[in-house]
Amino acid sequence: MFMHLWLRIAIELTLSINFFSTVLKYYKNRRFRGVRMNGARIVIADKEKGFRKQLREILKQAGYLVVGEAEDVKTTLHLVSQTEPELLVLDVDLPGFGEMQLIRVLEERRVVSVVLTFPYDHRLIVDMAAAGGVFGLLTKPVQETSVFPILESALVNFRRVKLLEKETGKLRQELETRKVVERAKGLLMEKKGMNEADAFRYLQKLSMDRCVSMMKVAKQTVITLQNR
Repeated sequence: MFMHLWLRIAIELTLSINFFSTVLKYYKNRRFRGVRMNGARIVIADKEKGFRKQLREILKQAGYLVVGEAEDVKTTLHLVSQTEPELLVLDVDLPGFGEMQLIRVLEERRVVSVVLTFPYDHRLIVDMAAAGGVFGLLTKPVQETSVFPILESALVNFRRVKLLEKETGKLRQELETRKVVERAKGLLMEKKGMNEADAFRYLQKLSMDRCVSMMKVAKQTVITLQNR
């Protein structure tokens, strides 16, 4: 099982690096001109001050905006809440109540893409990498050329997940509205002798006359008619 997870991680990282190879070429060709590659907001959470400084300089040179740094879990949560970053670079050994708990909290809120930094032989990295809120892995010490494709991949995939969740939520709402409208139509047909088309037009007219949603009109109709 562990071998399978490691293989999956390796494949995903390889694909990410290949996909963003053009980003690296662009960076290498223009890095000394101070060109802004990406304005993404980033929080660095690591217990080592020296590592935070090193990564901050790398990111700033590439045009990323480092909006905060933390050395423990409590400060990390505060910064994520206050600064609303797009990406959190998180040390797997960050002092606090446990990295897996922190990842679960962030995953539930779905507010930030997480990239884990870890020593190559860290014993829990497989479990952490499988967590839903983790979108990338960086081994320590970090190599400048490996940072950007991994961060860019994490940002792109996080945005895709957010978009998918938004679309899923919209679809769920539409299905719920349709369910309630169908219930209201059924009661209008049963209680008032309307046919299906007339019942739907009746609900539409109420919605327009009252300037409220079909969901609200349908719910009120159901409440009114089912008690008669």
